[in-house]
Amino acid sequence: MAIGIKSAYPASKILEDNASMDFWYMTLKDIPYEIAENAVMEHICTNIYPPNIAEIRKLCMERCKTPILSFDEAWGVVQKAMSDYGWYHPQEAFATMDELTLAVVKNLGWSRLCQSENPTADRANFREAYEKKAAEAQNTNALPDFIAKNKVLLQKQYVPAVEKKEPVRIEQEKEPEPKPLTEEQREERARKFEEIRRKILGGEAE
Repeated sequence: MAIGIKSAYPASKILEDNASMDFWYMTLKDIPYEIAENAVMEHICTNIYPPNIAEIRKLCMERCKTPILSFDEAWGVVQKAMSDYGWYHPQEAFATMDELTLAVVKNLGWSRLCQSENPTADRANFREAYEKKAAEAQNTNALPDFIAKNKVLLQKQYVPAVEKKEPVRIEQEKEPEPKPLTEEQREERARKFEEIRRKILGGEAE
């Protein structure tokens, strides 16, 4: 495979040393040879520039992974399931969906989708959620197993855990004891009260 790439792109410095060869092997070794070879041949026959690892893995995934439905295809599956089964038979409806479509439907709520009177908004909400999950799935599918597993382990190790916080108490458990006012505080309060009284009555405070 490496010989084919070098032959197809003689001016390129791709795979020029053992370190490069070892790195490419490490990132592609999880893919069966015949699949990788076929993907490389497709790239060579359709591109004037040499491939990179991401391009080869993408072509390989097209050959060995279940294709991810487009948004329109996934929404079509949902609409057909709603028409055929409705909200009375969710399990039968769910059986017609792929894992990604089903995850989005459950997040949005099957009953709510079936009984909604605003299909335009439902379609928009489904699209936003589905395309986000589809992009994540596409990236995950392209990762070698050892990278995907290490990613999960690193996330568990470094992503901060959500701290459990006590709810804010609106009322105090014990009513605070009133503090007695000083003589100065009582005089100041009386003075302000008199000023407010005069303003209300139309007079002027001294």
